[in-house]
Amino acid sequence: MIKVFLNTTDNFLCTSIKSTFTKTENRYKKANLQLDLKKELNSFQENPLGCMIGIDSKFETNIKLKIKLILGVFFVIVPLIVFSLFSYLADISPSYGFVATFGVALLVASRVEELSKRYVQTRMLEF
Repeated sequence: MIKVFLNTTDNFLCTSIKSTFTKTENRYKKANLQLDLKKELNSFQENPLGCMIGIDSKFETNIKLKIKLILGVFFVIVPLIVFSLFSYLADISPSYGFVATFGVALLVASRVEELSKRYVQTRMLEF
């Protein structure tokens, strides 16, 4: 059961990362903006979730923002609601819901970093 849940989560994250890159690349191509994809991928691989305003390119910032938005909605807000509801129904302290949500967010963030690095390595093989 846990293995199925982890595989489903990994599949969702992989699909989200791939679609985020594809949509952003297509938007840049349609707007005829300069894009050195190899440089962007190398920069992204160094720090997949970290963002430095003014240092990262707009492409990299857009990718990171979209990935963080996906993480925030699906792996922070939704678990927080579920864990809070469970703590309310079980008549336990709501702080357990926040701690559980924090744990889920940390695990998923580390997983996203690993999956992002693997995606970049796969894309770099195309060059």
